[in-house]
Amino acid sequence: MPIRTLVGHLKICDGLILWADEDAHTLLDYPSGALTDMPFSDVLAPALAQALQLPARGAVDGNGIVLRAGHGHSIQADVRGERMDDRCALWSFTPSARGVRGERLDLLSRHDALTRLPNRVPSADELNPAPGRDGDGERLLAVCYLDLDRFRDINDNFGPVGGDAVLREVARRLKAAVPHDASVARVGGDEFALLLFVNDAAQSESLLEQILARLAHPFRLQDRSARLRTSVGVSLMRLGEQPTEVMLQQAQHAVFFAKRAGGSQVHFFDAGQALEEQQELLIRDRIQSGLANHEFLLAYQPKVDMQCGRVIGFEALVRWQHPERGLLQPSAFVPMIEDHELVEQLGDWAIGEAVRQAADWLAAGVKTSVSVNISPRHLLRPDFIERLSFHLGRFPQLHAGVLELEILETTAIKDFAAVADFIVACKALGVPVVMDDFGTGYSSLTYLRRLPVTALKLDQSFVRGMLEDPEDEAIIRGILVMARGFGRKTIAEGVESVAHGDALLALGCTLGQGYGIAKPLPAAEVPPWITEFERAPPWGRAEGC
Repeated sequence: MPIRTLVGHLKICDGLILWADEDAHTLLDYPSGALTDMPFSDVLAPALAQALQLPARGAVDGNGIVLRAGHGHSIQADVRGERMDDRCALWSFTPSARGVRGERLDLLSRHDALTRLPNRVPSADELNPAPGRDGDGERLLAVCYLDLDRFRDINDNFGPVGGDAVLREVARRLKAAVPHDASVARVGGDEFALLLFVNDAAQSESLLEQILARLAHPFRLQDRSARLRTSVGVSLMRLGEQPTEVMLQQAQHAVFFAKRAGGSQVHFFDAGQALEEQQELLIRDRIQSGLANHEFLLAYQPKVDMQCGRVIGFEALVRWQHPERGLLQPSAFVPMIEDHELVEQLGDWAIGEAVRQAADWLAAGVKTSVSVNISPRHLLRPDFIERLSFHLGRFPQLHAGVLELEILETTAIKDFAAVADFIVACKALGVPVVMDDFGTGYSSLTYLRRLPVTALKLDQSFVRGMLEDPEDEAIIRGILVMARGFGRKTIAEGVESVAHGDALLALGCTLGQGYGIAKPLPAAEVPPWITEFERAPPWGRAEGC
């Protein structure tokens, strides 16, 4: 079993601990997170800090330094302080080891027992780059974080012994592939780090492509072969500009984007992108708390039968009643969570709230349907139908069809088989599914014939332009003919005026929705609005309705 000495890291800014890793909390005997915002003088006595004054560039080391730990204890540690480019300092410390046995334990603690690679990246002072060619100028340091994609599949197929064999071979290939002045370390279960000296980003990318090509060769295991894909994040800058530990964190951040883009590629750390990601995380946290604090609400836009002058239902549209920014439209927050589990939580909340509101209206004598938009990520959740059944089961007094779900046409094309199963399962619960924004995704007739959707919603871009653009009118006319042929209802979005309604009725489209009918309404205004609209509909009431 490998012996690992904990190495704690503290980021200090203006005398306060801005960040501390888990090893620091363990060594100093504090609960996780307790060190953040603590004065650094509570850990390192001011007199010692003065003696270990950090230079403007480079690092300072101290051996056998006494650090104050929790519960009145102290530890003796070897420490290193490095200046960061944001005027903060990174302090690293590890318990002091003395004597031959201590040196042996320290050597073992710094290496991974399986691969015999170092288990940490060296500091800038420990690196010794080879001189560049004449005219190359100052060389750059590339700290690379390599993450083996889907390594769990190797363990599942070949067992832990096979997995260990692959990791040892990965280590061998990496050491054989890198230049003599490079460093290789194993920094996690299936994660490795490379420190390469290069002239520019192009050279680092070329080197990494050669290394990845070596790792892509099949691995022979138990008379079978296995292949690996590797994602790489890279932090690139001048040697000493940032501590290598910080650069490794940046490279680890960059590998997230490589994986999100599909894996098996190289992604360079971008400070602007990292800041944007941090801001997105803050917004997502705020959305999460907004859900917990009941800051979201639904507005309801009517859908009407223009020919008969009656209301056929409402589309529930989510709004965020932000305490500081006021009422926010979906465009202000939904794009931040489209690829995040929060969009599933928001969608689940919207279904539950729409069903509850429909029950309240029914109790007040208003019987109407409500439709909810479902994101692609949400509808593919394995427990979606189970949650849908739960929401409906809370209000057994509601009739079948009171809840409708709307999905995008582009989603149906991309995940046709899964969406088809989804629609069938929803229909079994008495929940019809409508295809939204129809006409924008170029669905084939085969897809439309095989998808058991109840209705198509004409995309509002065609409806809004139909009065001036003959091509938009021709598209609508063609969709209406096709929908009738397949026995599907058609609802026109974007009915902005009575003239739009007249033009749609002339084409045989009787169902509509848009600002020319009504903007989204608060729930309390729905019952009186229904009464007023059906008393005097804008298009009158045709005979036989």
